[in-house]
Amino acid sequence: MTETPTGVQSAGERRPQRHPDAASRIYDGEAFIVLPRQSVYKILNSVGTRIWDLIDGNRTVDDMVRIISEEYEVPVETARNDISGFITDLTANGMLAGDTADKVT
Repeated sequence: MTETPTGVQSAGERRPQRHPDAASRIYDGEAFIVLPRQSVYKILNSVGTRIWDLIDGNRTVDDMVRIISEEYEVPVETARNDISGFITDLTANGMLAGDTADKVT
């Protein structure tokens, strides 16, 4: 894994991971995510559901960008911007774990 001069991973190298308290179910192609301890929930559209499915702690943001770009036939930069915003939103709602709670830029 390449590190920046400051010793911090670039946003694309991060491996987002779901918060261990997050429970999710998929109904009609849309994910329903709940954090019971925080009384927080979120309903995702089909693209958000696919990204949520890819957030497994193993894939990097760059991996997710490539997958979404190919599956939805969108430019890489569009996928990167959308995923970055989505991860920022999940972070703000406390749905990601560990050091991935930092903002993705």
